[in-house]
Amino acid sequence: MEHFICTGGCGGVSGTPGVCQAESCPLHGLDLKPCGCTDGEHADVKAAAELEERRKEEEDSD
Repeated sequence: MEHFICTGGCGGVSGTPGVCQAESCPLHGLDLKPCGCTDGEHADVKAAAELEERRKEEEDSD
């Protein structure tokens, strides 16, 4: 079943699209990512978010 997660470290999960609601999260107010995992680990979405963050850091350092 598709669900939506925050990849900012707060552990936010929702059954509907939306934004992160955790005020202490670095991604507060940003869109939750769709996830279709069945094991509750969200590994694919978390890995993709990490790669995207590294790519942005590399671009910023150039």
